[in-house]
Amino acid sequence: MTGVWRRSIGARRRMRAAALASTCCLAATLATSATALATPPAVTAIAPNNGPAAGGTSVAVTGSGFLPGSTVELGTTSATHVSVNSSTSITATSPAGGGTVDVRVTDASGTSPAVPADQFGYDPAPSAPWLGLNGNNSTFLGPVKTFVELGAPYDRGGPIEFVAGQLPEPGDGLAADIANGMIPVVAIEFKGYKGKFKSTRRFPGEPGSRKLQKYVNGFVETASAILAAYPGKTILFEPMNEPWGYTTPQYNGAAYANVIAALLPAATEAHIPLSSIYVAATGKHWVKEMYADQPGLQTEIQGWYLHPYGPPSGSTDENSRGIQSLPIVQAEMTSGQNNIIVSEVGYCAQEVNKGKGCSEVETGAQAAANLTAMLDNALPYHQAGWLRALLVYSRNDGGWAMQLPGGAFTKLGEAFKAFAKASH
Repeated sequence: MTGVWRRSIGARRRMRAAALASTCCLAATLATSATALATPPAVTAIAPNNGPAAGGTSVAVTGSGFLPGSTVELGTTSATHVSVNSSTSITATSPAGGGTVDVRVTDASGTSPAVPADQFGYDPAPSAPWLGLNGNNSTFLGPVKTFVELGAPYDRGGPIEFVAGQLPEPGDGLAADIANGMIPVVAIEFKGYKGKFKSTRRFPGEPGSRKLQKYVNGFVETASAILAAYPGKTILFEPMNEPWGYTTPQYNGAAYANVIAALLPAATEAHIPLSSIYVAATGKHWVKEMYADQPGLQTEIQGWYLHPYGPPSGSTDENSRGIQSLPIVQAEMTSGQNNIIVSEVGYCAQEVNKGKGCSEVETGAQAAANLTAMLDNALPYHQAGWLRALLVYSRNDGGWAMQLPGGAFTKLGEAFKAFAKASH
C-alpha cells in the first residue's frame, strides 16, 4: 500500500504542475493578446500631402493597426467623413487649418505616434505676383519695368548670383533689382563653381569637411548681409544652382543633403527665415535620397525649387523633366511641400539669336506654343497656393530670349506677355 500511496502522491503532484503550467501559458497568451490589442496604430504615408487652408481634401491614410471606429486628427482638429477601409487604409476629409500638421489616427488601442511621413501641409493663399524671368534686369533690351508692370517682377541669375561669402555692394545688380521693384531670387554658389554641369571635387558635400563649413559660413554671411542691406524686402535664396549636376556621382542626393543639414541650423541661428531658403529638388528620387541620408530634413526644409525643363505636358526622365513632374516630386516631400518655386523653365527657338543655346530644334511658333501650354498647366498649381513663383528662362539669353536688342518681343516674349496679362 505504501508504494501505491507514494505513486498516487507523485501523480497528484505531476497533475498540479501540469495545471500550473497550463495556467501560466494561458496567462501569458492572454497578456500577449492584451499587448497586441493595446498596440497603437501607425501611419506610414498620406496622399495627398497638402491641401487648401479651407479644408475639404480627401486624404488617403496608409499604415497599420487601424480598427473600426478609428478617428483621424490633423493637428488638433478632427477630420470628417472618416472611413476605415481596412486595418491598413483609412480615408478622411481634412478640416480647415494652417501650416504643417501631423495626421494621426486614434482608436481603442491608442494614438499613432507623430512621424515625418504623416505631415500634411496646408497651402497658403496664392501669392501675387508669381511670375518672373531669368535675366529680368537686362536693361539693354529696354526698360526693366516692361515685365514688372505686367505682374512678372521675379528675377534670377546673372548680376544677382553670389559666391558664398560675397557681399552686396551699392550699385550692383541686386541694388538695381530692388530699385526697380523686382523680387530677387539669389543663388549662392560654392567656391569653384563653373556652371558646366558635371561632377566636381570642389562640391562641398563631405560631412565635416572644411569645404562644407566654408560654404555654410559663406552662405550665412552673404544672405545675412543682403537681408540687412534691404530690410523689409522680399528676397529668396537658393543654396546652389542645380547641385544635382555637380555631385559625385551626378544626382547624388546624399551629398547635397549633407550641405543642407549643416546649412539650415546655421541659418536659423543667424535669424535667416527658413521659408526664404529654397532647397534644390528634382526627380530621380532625389528628395527621398536626401531624407534617407539626413532624416532631420524630413521636417526642417521649408521650401524647394525645381527646374523642370521638358515637355509642356506630362513628366519624363524619372520625373525630372516636364512641368507636370512637380506634383509627383512633391508627393515625396514631407516638409516644404506647400512652398515651392520654379526658378528656371522654358523653351528655345532656333531662329532667335541664331538659336544659341538650343539643344532641340523648334521654331519660334512651336516654342511659343509650348511655353503657353506649360504656363497653362502650371497655373492650377499656383491657384492651389503651393507654387509660389515661376520664372521663365530667359529674358536675354540666345534662342531662349523674350526680347531682342532694342526691345522687340520674340514670339516667346509675346506668348509670355499675353499669359502674364491674362493672369495678372
